[in-house]
Amino acid sequence: MVDFNENVKSLNNNIKKIDGNINNLVEKSNEIKKKIEMLVNKIHLKLQDSTHLLHFQHSIILNEINYLKNLKSILLTNINSQLYELSENISFLTMSLINIYKDIPNNDCKQITMSSKNDDLEKIVSTISYNLNYISDILQDFQKYNESLNEELKVGNFHCKTLKKDMETTYNHIHTEYNKYVYNTSEKMAYYVEFSNNISKQIDSMTIATFYN
Repeated sequence: MVDFNENVKSLNNNIKKIDGNINNLVEKSNEIKKKIEMLVNKIHLKLQDSTHLLHFQHSIILNEINYLKNLKSILLTNINSQLYELSENISFLTMSLINIYKDIPNNDCKQITMSSKNDDLEKIVSTISYNLNYISDILQDFQKYNESLNEELKVGNFHCKTLKKDMETTYNHIHTEYNKYVYNTSEKMAYYVEFSNNISKQIDSMTIATFYN
């Protein structure tokens, strides 16, 4: 059974970590702005010069905020786009197999799920998993039917010598496509999990952000 839940969990945890750091930096940025305003408003004490380093600190924190926001945007834009494309192709493959499935006795065709470009990561991955598992079920039933049908013809002495090979050819084609999409999805999920893990490590070692926060 295909299941990418652990990958999604890891990605979501790392994204939450990015969001948490952004929120902390935004909070610090707002605090600095208030301090600058407070000092500048003390006109008679002439404390404007004392705000120079605060302005610098504020600009550094804004830079870190923008950096993390851009990194998060790049990550989500790319992974959602690439997985949506995979999801769409897998859904089309599943739809093309429905007629084959209808030819196999005693099998109920399930509803195919589809993703949209506006879906979040969890929904897209859920659609991919559902349809890949549906294809896997079709392959298993197809193989069982091939074996039982050929046994029935053999016992009844019906001369359909090429039937088994013809059905195996169809099965192998579907199985190749199925394996391709399982592999592509697994590799892309693993890649983006690794990338997000590196972002998480980078956040832990962002000494500039820590110094100014």
